[in-house]
Amino acid sequence: MQQRDNYFDNLRGFLITCVIIGNSLEYIYPTSVNPHYLILFLYMFHMPLFTFISGYFCKKSSRTTQQKVIDTTKIYLGAQIFYFLFNRFIMERTVKFQFFYPSWTLWYLLALIAWYIISDYIHNYKRAIIISVILSLLVGFDGSIGSYASISRIFFFLPFFIAGMAFKKDVFIEKFKKYTIPLGIAVLVVSVILFIFRNITEVDFLFEYSDYTFFTESALHPFLVRIFHYIGGFTMCYFLLLIFTNKKTIFTWLGKNSLYLYLFQAAVIQLFTKLDYPILKYNNWIQLIISELIILISIIVVSYIYIKIKKRILIYKNNNSVDITKSS
Repeated sequence: MQQRDNYFDNLRGFLITCVIIGNSLEYIYPTSVNPHYLILFLYMFHMPLFTFISGYFCKKSSRTTQQKVIDTTKIYLGAQIFYFLFNRFIMERTVKFQFFYPSWTLWYLLALIAWYIISDYIHNYKRAIIISVILSLLVGFDGSIGSYASISRIFFFLPFFIAGMAFKKDVFIEKFKKYTIPLGIAVLVVSVILFIFRNITEVDFLFEYSDYTFFTESALHPFLVRIFHYIGGFTMCYFLLLIFTNKKTIFTWLGKNSLYLYLFQAAVIQLFTKLDYPILKYNNWIQLIISELIILISIIVVSYIYIKIKKRILIYKNNNSVDITKSS
């Protein structure tokens, strides 16, 4: 069994925590406190860096592209069916099963399938990143490209995926460690600019799931936001890649099991909103922090239980197959 890399598990653990916080605040969107800037800040980097890491492991993986596509399609299809049944019978919504319209958070899996296929045709990384950024900026003007099949997001996040494919961890850290402080200052500048323009920057702009005129009549503002998202996203990504450690941390287990946390998060968040008694309270920032911790811990517990059950089933199947082999 290949030894896991704590460095990337720590990154993924931190990122899935940010994803859960961002998604829960987006879904619940409390009114007593204003989490608008926090959501903007999280969306500036968490999915870009997740995509970057996926690109890195796409290149590093020994699996063929066909195997990657089949494995990811199985996970996506299973999750899509689960959330169709969940929405229909638990949330009591009128929904139709549609393969190319991912349920809320599942867009990433559909995009991942596309990136895996595209990766076979990418050889010159620098040229591919430049071309993919230009394409992403241009497709935003096309009103026919949106959430269907995650097409808009496939285009926007593709440069991060390609950058991940080109990434050489040891070379990068050795070469750029001396630039940690300048990069940190650049992140601070990005954060300040984002704060200054927070009131005219819709959260939906950073979701990157629609064309420029989906929310506004003028395409110029969303176009400029997308450019800023690339600048800020890459700046924050490379800063985080420099400061994370190879040692085991509180994020290591979360990163190791980030797929399960990712798959279960939407169900847990929505179930909390369905409860008659509101466990989650957002009247002030202290309550917001407590509520987000409750959500995070609940998702961890659900994922942990699922992992344990899955392991027991696998052990049972393996034992049975051994018994059958011996008897024959």
